Amino acid sequence: MGLHRGRLMTPGDAPPTGERAELVARLGGVEIEQVVSGTLPAPVDYDQDHDEWAVVLVGGALLDVAGERVELGEGEWVLLPAHVPHRLLEARPGTTWLALHGPPGAGEPALHAPPGPK
Repeated sequence: MGLHRGRLMTPGDAPPTGERAELVARLGGVEIEQVVSGTLPAPVDYDQDHDEWAVVLVGGALLDVAGERVELGEGEWVLLPAHVPHRLLEARPGTTWLALHGPPGAGEPALHAPPGPK
């Protein structure tokens, strides 16, 4: 197995509407995916079979996670356990995300992680 390299998409790679997702890598049972968001014509609902950790690299978004509104800006992340219903309400066009998908029950925040905004 040799060296693998790549380049992440930029905000300019976002489609005019909707989202574009690309698999970056697989590490054991974890998939790393990058998503770039264009204008969302309508909110997008999710109920996933896997745990997901997602961070906003550029831009910002508003989600509804099990009835709680969650606003994310650059550098802010969210951990979404499998089957927790969530809805992407809006994303600034060009918002760039990095998401890690792992098996259900595997995701827990690190104890040393700094607290997020309240």
